[in-house]
Amino acid sequence: MTAVGRRGGARAPRAARGLAPATRAFSPAARAFALAAGLAAVSSPGAVGAQPKPAPVAAAPAASTSAAAPAQLDGATYDYEHPSAPASGAAEQGAAQAEAAAPPVPPERRWRGRAFVHRLAAADPARPLPILVFLHGTNEARIEHRWMGGGQEGDVRRIAAQLMEAGRIPPMLVAAPSAVLPAAVAVARTSWPAFDLDAFLDATAARLRGVATLDRARVVVAGHSGGGCNKAGGIATALSASTPVHAALVIDTCMDVDIALPLARSRPTTHVVVSWQTMTWAKRPIADFRRAFQRGVEAHPAAPGVLRELEPLVPTEPMPHDAMVPLVLRRWLPPLLSPDAAPSVPCVSP
Repeated sequence: MTAVGRRGGARAPRAARGLAPATRAFSPAARAFALAAGLAAVSSPGAVGAQPKPAPVAAAPAASTSAAAPAQLDGATYDYEHPSAPASGAAEQGAAQAEAAAPPVPPERRWRGRAFVHRLAAADPARPLPILVFLHGTNEARIEHRWMGGGQEGDVRRIAAQLMEAGRIPPMLVAAPSAVLPAAVAVARTSWPAFDLDAFLDATAARLRGVATLDRARVVVAGHSGGGCNKAGGIATALSASTPVHAALVIDTCMDVDIALPLARSRPTTHVVVSWQTMTWAKRPIADFRRAFQRGVEAHPAAPGVLRELEPLVPTEPMPHDAMVPLVLRRWLPPLLSPDAAPSVPCVSP
């Protein structure tokens, strides 16, 4: 694990099950890169602060009560459409008229939203809660609501529910878009074109009105695989939204050089953690990505205590690429949602 833009501080905890350790270098940026986990890991000096530390990774909790079916989620799931989606029914005539006055949104930028509100999150509808926005990867199979109940890879609702029920994170909301046009997520590097985080949060808040309240100061965006490959979409454009993102989790993406700079140039108050595995996806320009990210961090340093983290991991579960999602969420959501994860400077909108 490599903290870019940090000097000194407590040593990272030893790796637990499901995680291969990487050495940490605390040398100046001009010093030669060190090898870690078979990859070059770098660290540059920066503002000293109390940074969130990754949670030790324990064995994944059981996702089912029997071998036949998973346990029922202790909460409710809500579906909704992109605000620009064609309205249907008399009850939506007003929305359709308002939409007619606004510039149309191309189909490739539309989505169907799905949000999950755990029982613990629904206990006080007026209390602002943190929210995880999850962007899935390519979806040539046309599976709707992938990673949110659709598909076989996993379910981020269940991962978050287990963390809440174990007391490892505070009550939080989970939401994700599902592409309407399959071509919008058919190719990793063009997936989620010009994703509008602000519009997604507005639509999510409207759907959950009276049920739960979003805390826009604690928005965590996670992009898995193709969800973080497009320099003009996905997690890259989410980070440039008017809503300041609290943290970005970039999970096993293409690692192209041209997306390293947008990540490194994130707001000084936005935590950025880039995690990857090479067990099934080794042919990526990881070293070039790291150097570009390093240069970007040096030119645009984070605020004291804010992460710029590069972290190679080694999942022990089958299907390492998919296993990275629960591994990273269980590792990073607890520290990022703790009170200590707030930066020492105010989070100010541009």
